[in-house]
Amino acid sequence: MAFSSDTPVSGNHRFVLEVVGFTDAEKSLLSSTFRLTGRRPFCYTEAASTDERPDIYLVNGDSSDGIRQMQERKPNLFAPVVFIGRGDGSSTWPVVAKPIHWMRLFEQLDTQMQAALAERARRRQSVENIPWDGTARRRATDRDMPMPPAVVDAKPIESVLVVDDSATVRAFMRAKLAPFRFDVDFAENGEIAIDMAQAKQYTCVFLDILMPGMDGYQVCKRIKSSAATKGSAVVMLSSRTSAFDKFRGSWAGCDAYLGKPVSEDELLSTIARFLPSARRVANAILARTD
Repeated sequence: MAFSSDTPVSGNHRFVLEVVGFTDAEKSLLSSTFRLTGRRPFCYTEAASTDERPDIYLVNGDSSDGIRQMQERKPNLFAPVVFIGRGDGSSTWPVVAKPIHWMRLFEQLDTQMQAALAERARRRQSVENIPWDGTARRRATDRDMPMPPAVVDAKPIESVLVVDDSATVRAFMRAKLAPFRFDVDFAENGEIAIDMAQAKQYTCVFLDILMPGMDGYQVCKRIKSSAATKGSAVVMLSSRTSAFDKFRGSWAGCDAYLGKPVSEDELLSTIARFLPSARRVANAILARTD
């Protein structure tokens, strides 16, 4: 993901996020979702204690009480805000509309934190004789507090293989799968995909049909006919969505067939069906968009 700031980001950065003005059910859903961000370059977690100050606020912009609480916290460039809903109408903080599109939310959070890191770095450089790491703390008074881990290396739960000769589709799938704690690999053609599936066990394979060389139908047959790979769920992706094309996919042994462009709801339903570790969160997101 590209950022506008000239401050580079490397490794995994953990940020404390406070949700403000949401119901208990909404907080539970948000917490479940953010727990899945551990492998992203920027990951978000709730404060471990009341002494841990937030790096960023996520505020219910449809709640007058939430807006009031946000104003009491006095957010600034070093600890910004992202609204969900309408916002407060008087500030320039970004707003993510309801129903929530999760990738848009993550993009806004990441953009705001990238800008905050740049501001902290500039402030650190402008203050002399203060041994304070501004990239990790938003207030100089925090400099004596214990440092949180800067790198988070969460262990992936399930492995996913995306097979498509289109770089655009691979980038789309990378972005859509990023919020979930999957180990995601990519292959540009069927021959490479078969070799990868033989060498590593995948819970789910997202498979394009129209590829140079071996097409998706042939790849699916090979995967489903091998004792080593037949347990992998195969989800075919194709711009061909006629009944005949779907029949060919079923005959080849695929477990599901998604038309291109893939809708977010269909992808979430597929994730909930074939990737158990993300089932509860995916279903909860779908319920919020109904």
